Amino acid sequence: MSEEQKKLIEETVENLKHLDKESLLVVKGSVEVLKARDAMEKDGPEKKVG
Repeated sequence: MSEEQKKLIEETVENLKHLDKESLLVVKGSVEVLKARDAMEKDGPEKKVG
């Protein structure tokens, strides 16, 4: 993990600490979608839909 990525993670965590429960649930759902998208990209472009 690069230093830039570590810094971004630290900044993101700090921002998350200030959110309420509902906002955290929205962010969590979005992160799960992004994780799935990244996993599909790692499988190769031929498996993408749309």
